[in-house]
Amino acid sequence: MAESMSGRILAIACAMTKVDESERETLTLLCAAQEEALEKQLRDGVSKEMCESAFICAAAFLAAAALESARAGGEELSSLRAGDLTVTKRSAGEGSRRLNALREQAWALMRPYTKDGAFCFFGVQG
Repeated sequence: MAESMSGRILAIACAMTKVDESERETLTLLCAAQEEALEKQLRDGVSKEMCESAFICAAAFLAAAALESARAGGEELSSLRAGDLTVTKRSAGEGSRRLNALREQAWALMRPYTKDGAFCFFGVQG
């Protein structure tokens, strides 16, 4: 019997993150959440089976990025405060660039199959 799509997503994410047994449940949940989120972004008339390879890779990339981000405990912040105004800058370290690259690759794979998410007004009078 062929492995389920969810099982394949988890297998790829496990390989990418070198997850140990203590993190496996977390990664399993992240994979399921990413699979659901991606499925909701699919265009009308497109099923995850129609873009199976891209869907599996994208969900695995997004889950791996989420786990790596959690492992890192967030990013370094620096801030400047002047009166009521605070400016905060996140450092883009090597880990952050890798996570962004994983996310970008995932969305690039899914771009032909997903809604663009653009915002526009229809029928709004000025």
